[in-house]
Amino acid sequence: MDLNNALTRWTELLGFERVCGGDAVRDRYARSTHPGGTRPAAVVFPANREEVQEVVRIAHANRVPLYPISRGNNWGYGDACAVSDGQVIVDLRRMNRIMEVDSELAYAVIEPGVTQQQLYEYLRDRDLPLWLDVTGAGPDASIVGNTLERGFGHSPAGDHYHASAGYEVVLADGSLLATGFGHYENAQAAHLFKPGIGPSLDGLFTQSNFGIVTRMGVWLNRRPEYLEAFGLKAEREEDIVDIVNALRELRLAGTVQSTVHIANDLRALSARSRYPWDAMQGKSPLTSAMREELRKTHGMGAWNVLGGIYGTRATVHGARTEIRKALRHLGRVHFFDESMLRRAENLTRFAGRHGLFSRTCELVTLIRPAFDLLKGIPRREHLFGAGWRAKDAPADPTLDPLNNRWGFMWLSPILPMSGGHALNLIERVEPIYAAFGFETLLTMTTITARALCSVLTVAYDKEDPEEGQRALQCYDALWKTCMDAGYVPYRCGIRSMNKLDAGSQHYWDAVRNLKVALDPQGIIAPGRYLPRSNSTILESNEQRMDRTFDAYCHHALPVAPAKDRPVRPAKSNLELCST
Repeated sequence: MDLNNALTRWTELLGFERVCGGDAVRDRYARSTHPGGTRPAAVVFPANREEVQEVVRIAHANRVPLYPISRGNNWGYGDACAVSDGQVIVDLRRMNRIMEVDSELAYAVIEPGVTQQQLYEYLRDRDLPLWLDVTGAGPDASIVGNTLERGFGHSPAGDHYHASAGYEVVLADGSLLATGFGHYENAQAAHLFKPGIGPSLDGLFTQSNFGIVTRMGVWLNRRPEYLEAFGLKAEREEDIVDIVNALRELRLAGTVQSTVHIANDLRALSARSRYPWDAMQGKSPLTSAMREELRKTHGMGAWNVLGGIYGTRATVHGARTEIRKALRHLGRVHFFDESMLRRAENLTRFAGRHGLFSRTCELVTLIRPAFDLLKGIPRREHLFGAGWRAKDAPADPTLDPLNNRWGFMWLSPILPMSGGHALNLIERVEPIYAAFGFETLLTMTTITARALCSVLTVAYDKEDPEEGQRALQCYDALWKTCMDAGYVPYRCGIRSMNKLDAGSQHYWDAVRNLKVALDPQGIIAPGRYLPRSNSTILESNEQRMDRTFDAYCHHALPVAPAKDRPVRPAKSNLELCST
């Protein structure tokens, strides 16, 4: 591996300020919500696909491993960290162009750096009759990045992988591949028909290390005539069986077409409050009595359901009737729309000024961000839940988990949409959380009409090393329990990618063969979704990386005499990496 030569070539291509390798920059990209992250050798910032191609060619020629990220907001799964130390991060945030939006066919073509906020504002400012589907990861999260991890949101386009088509991919030799119909010149349905013709390749470039996606078509929702949200608080923990079974039938019948989120009381509490360290006198986990008290104080149910109904007023009215009929035995089903929410906000503003109806005011304040997600409006309030165990108030008002040093890890098993399976998972994981001294923060989401995704949060105090170690042990125990039960996660973090081989047959052997065919030197993201890889894992030595970059900075580039250099404000690499 010749990192020194690669750095020189990249600087000639991109300029010094887009090749970042100082300690401050590398430390910044090593941060993680996990107890420990991985440290890159350097960070490069290409601004278009041609620069990505050349970055990859240089890496290939010098056998330097690259780890592409869209914006680095892969919260809970590894953030901006590579799977191992010493890889060069290819940060694609400068590739933030919205290439095309088709109002008639409801899709957009975007680059990896496009954020949820950016596309939302593009549609809003042009008054286009389209809504995107957003996640709770905040306004600055990448749409392409979440799609490549096969993430999900809230609307009828909530399954992001299936709501995308026509990828542009830079392969390990620097060549450009278009999936679907995109490899035919002037193909009219390149972003409309996912499979294309022949073997469908889109999936090869999600959750993989086969190439770098530089462009993608994403499907949008037609702005409906009417949107109504529905919510339910179920008071008994065993009600999860009936909730899941009822939602399955509503999804299978087509009555509910969007994803529906089900949060237990602890996960719902984390969205609005912090662990009560003072009331618990510094002890954990939460006692049953304190849990019940917090549930009553904040008006939480044992299970809290939120979904949306999209369509005309007539179709929404019909769906409302069916939803109420299916869920009413579990509690009162509440329905609300934009006009109702605005009236409630006006009322609570008046009440708040006079100190009235404090709980109602709190509830309305929480409902607005949730309702906005159903409308495709990104909100950062949902990041608050990542700091459940933090002892201090957020230092960063943007609620960036890394800036606030919040500790959490996510594990996301998929299970059949059956109440029995939901209850089985809960009964398996709750004792594990208790054994390691943590609270069971759990949600379940109806990704499809037949499959349920549970997100298990292991939240811990990042400032307490002992608690961080217990969190890792808890995560590992949860992983094993889910795998033993056959509830395989739909995605995983950098900590668990080396666990994927367990219990698998020939699948990962086939994946390795594909990797060797597409990237024989193992240049792109070694170890990413490739357990016990037999591809080349390139040398990574932290001290050597430091010496190499220091030597490069001091000797590689000629420095003009001071009198010949233009005077301009200095801009550090760290400042560049932060923008």
